[in-house]
Amino acid sequence: MSFEIEDEHAIPAARQHNGRREKYPWSKLDVGQSFFVEGVPLRSMSSTASHAGRRNKKKFIARESDGGVRVWRYE
Repeated sequence: MSFEIEDEHAIPAARQHNGRREKYPWSKLDVGQSFFVEGVPLRSMSSTASHAGRRNKKKFIARESDGGVRVWRYE
């Protein structure tokens, strides 16, 4: 059996979480940017941000802000 080697096919973008879209914009944040989440406890969002940081090899921090939680990317 032989296979034809081809050059003209680009690698498709990787799917996130078994094809599901990200709930929060972790991969889109640049250093210093943030997003606001309403109705989520700080403890829960801090844990989510920590896990997303490990998964994306980035650093995030969450703080209570104006009745919700604001998450920043740093470093």
